[in-house]
Amino acid sequence: MNPKDFDLIVVRENSEGEYSSVGGKIHQGEDEIAIQNAIFSRKGTERAMRFAFELASKRRKHVTSATKSNGIVHSMPFWDSVFEDVAKEYPEISTDSQHIDALSAFFVTQPERFDVIVASNLFGDILTDLGAAIMGSIGIAPAANINVNGKYPSMFEPVHGLAPDIVGKGIANPIGQMWTAKMMLDHFGEEELGSTLLNVIESVTNDGFLTPDIGGKCTTKEVTDEVIKRLKS
Repeated sequence: MNPKDFDLIVVRENSEGEYSSVGGKIHQGEDEIAIQNAIFSRKGTERAMRFAFELASKRRKHVTSATKSNGIVHSMPFWDSVFEDVAKEYPEISTDSQHIDALSAFFVTQPERFDVIVASNLFGDILTDLGAAIMGSIGIAPAANINVNGKYPSMFEPVHGLAPDIVGKGIANPIGQMWTAKMMLDHFGEEELGSTLLNVIESVTNDGFLTPDIGGKCTTKEVTDEVIKRLKS
């Protein structure tokens, strides 16, 4: 598979869903019960979906919804219904809906079929980590937590996994953090500067300045220094 064959973005609802703190435990021993409630509000669901559609309107005009309505019988049919409602506001955007298990398989076997994917908190978490892996390394993929109305600051950081086995060795891949900076520049309206940064990142990797996770021999500092040198020039 040629890496140039796919270019996808996952929009993850990141404030509620399966990661809500509503629930608890009762009893002990063999009668012990744990309850975890997934919270889906129309407001939060629509907010994430509209962001996905707006993003797709600037790309290849397709949005895929990650669901599991054949097994999760309350929250996911609700998710599907909201997705259908929001899609009506964007008639120029094509859509499809995929069950998360099949969608995960397609991420690996046919990633080129996707443009923008919108997913719940849990499903989005899984898909973004998988998305980083199919890029070649969790050290490459950028990420951002966007406050869509701008009332509070957004947070930009690559959040696709940990690598405790390489702590202190100076070989962590800095590309994910740099690409995340590109996302931040785009968010601030500095798209030309963001494109310049991404072009430099691409030229550096094309010329073989790679950390070990993607088959290179460079250190974190060597890759970073080369990016900085080319940006200055």
